[in-house]
Amino acid sequence: MNFLAVSENLINFNVEKISSISLEGIGWAIKWLFDLFKGFPGAIALGVIVFTLALKTLVLPLDIYSRVKTKKQSLLMKEMRPQMEKLQKQYAGDKNMYNQKVLELQRANGYNPLGACLPSIISLIIFIVVFSSFSTYSNYATLNTYNKLVDAYNESVVTYVKQSYDDNTNDEHFLLVIGEDFKEIEGYTLGEDGTVYDGEEKAVKIIGYRVDFDKFTRYYALNNAQNGDFNQAEFDAKKESEKMKFVAEFVQSNARKTTAGDYRKKLREETSFLWIGNMWYPDSALNKEVPAFSDFLNSVSRASSGINASYEESYKEVTHDLTKEKERANGYFILIILSIGFMFLQQFIMMRSQKDANELSTVDGSAASTNKMMMVIMPIIFGIFSFFYSAAFSTYMIVNTVYGLITMLIINKIVTVRFDKNQNKRLIKNAASYNRKRTK
Repeated sequence: MNFLAVSENLINFNVEKISSISLEGIGWAIKWLFDLFKGFPGAIALGVIVFTLALKTLVLPLDIYSRVKTKKQSLLMKEMRPQMEKLQKQYAGDKNMYNQKVLELQRANGYNPLGACLPSIISLIIFIVVFSSFSTYSNYATLNTYNKLVDAYNESVVTYVKQSYDDNTNDEHFLLVIGEDFKEIEGYTLGEDGTVYDGEEKAVKIIGYRVDFDKFTRYYALNNAQNGDFNQAEFDAKKESEKMKFVAEFVQSNARKTTAGDYRKKLREETSFLWIGNMWYPDSALNKEVPAFSDFLNSVSRASSGINASYEESYKEVTHDLTKEKERANGYFILIILSIGFMFLQQFIMMRSQKDANELSTVDGSAASTNKMMMVIMPIIFGIFSFFYSAAFSTYMIVNTVYGLITMLIINKIVTVRFDKNQNKRLIKNAASYNRKRTK
């Protein structure tokens, strides 16, 4: 779209909204939750935190069951350690025999390494389904933010639109809409978003505007006194195409300023958080708060079935005056580093709590090396996800990991205390039984 096109004495500087997909099921639930924080500073960050806590609390019974089972198995393995170390020495050269003897020993002691798997698998499935919906919603929210800027742009243009050719009541109205199926529209209504409707309440596709130059010059003289270089006589002497271009540049400039002001006063307050300019983009110095069109296109691809490169000019027009935001780094990798750090801590604690199982599950102790490798690989994988996904995703991962760490430490402590008590009772019972046999 050429925003300064002058064809058949018409000008065109409207921008088009991008059609969005309809959210379904979980997507609507996520939207409802995020809408609760609209108008609050850092609304997206608050929504992510509450969303994560709600999801983790929902699957908490599964986590508790899984962690209790895992800790119990770990304590049983610790109890069996002396016997398993003997088996390692005895069958050091026979891996198959070692595995067979270990399996017999585990069965005899009630050890089941797969006991905690099912709840973990269910939790993983829930995570994948919900994360997919969350990712789609983040695309949807990014697109919705852009469409709000489009509304602000078009609403700025609409303030200059005449209600009909006979509208002479307000000098501010110096533009007349020309619709696709009409040469002139004598009367129409404007929707709240600036959509034009004909007498039958059907949306009219705008193909351009005609200008009432008398109204424009009066309005311009009254409202732009600071522009002392405006000369009425010189303006009247211009060709109609030159007048059209002058009017178009005036309306276009004000629409750009309005859009930039709307973003800085309203939208940025919701999308930003502390040092992050836009939570729907990565916390990275390589990303900009307002991205280039190619990055924007990638980030909303799942939320719109009709977006393509033809929208690039509209995107550049809407974001024209957001120069600082286009140059400003969206973040400084802080959330990415934190997500890696907390994930490493979680993996480290889990590995320590399962030390005996890692060292004794194989005859040569190779499982311990594998787990050490996973302790490094898993944080790196999540770090890569955080690098390519949004800061909202990084926030989710951090809150999710911290929540998991706290519950894991509490559960491990409770299970250890109860296991020790049961073990002491068993020892006392065995000692009493042994003493009774001796006295007989």
